[in-house]
Amino acid sequence: MHTRILALSLVILPALAAPAEAATIAGATPVLHFVADGTEWTEGALEAGRPVLVDYDLARLSRCRSQYAGGDAWSIGVHYRVDGGPIQRQAVTRLDETRHNVKAPASIDLPIGGKDLELWFQAGDRVGCTEYDSQYGANYHYTIS
Repeated sequence: MHTRILALSLVILPALAAPAEAATIAGATPVLHFVADGTEWTEGALEAGRPVLVDYDLARLSRCRSQYAGGDAWSIGVHYRVDGGPIQRQAVTRLDETRHNVKAPASIDLPIGGKDLELWFQAGDRVGCTEYDSQYGANYHYTIS
């Protein structure tokens, strides 16, 4: 009898714990949202040693949009650094199967000991057009806890 109870508890307890674990994992990664209307907001808290997602609405930078051979010949990237360190870059766009750009959230790993995440966005196209979203040159700063 005790073996059957133990076997049932090994099946039931993980099943009961799974939704809570899934919710914790899904809610653990904070997101920096940059919305089309020019506003931005943070979902969750940025923590050292953990990643943060950058969700950028492509309508924020819309001038540099050249086309080539029926597809998009432009991209948008996020430039970032922590505590004034080296600048890194990731794309926030990707070409879909029709060769048109779609949003591609970037994941930034925040280093242990980091205090300030600084970022800005740059769009560019094949013909040399460039534009920035940098909070009027001040860049976007987020405190890392």
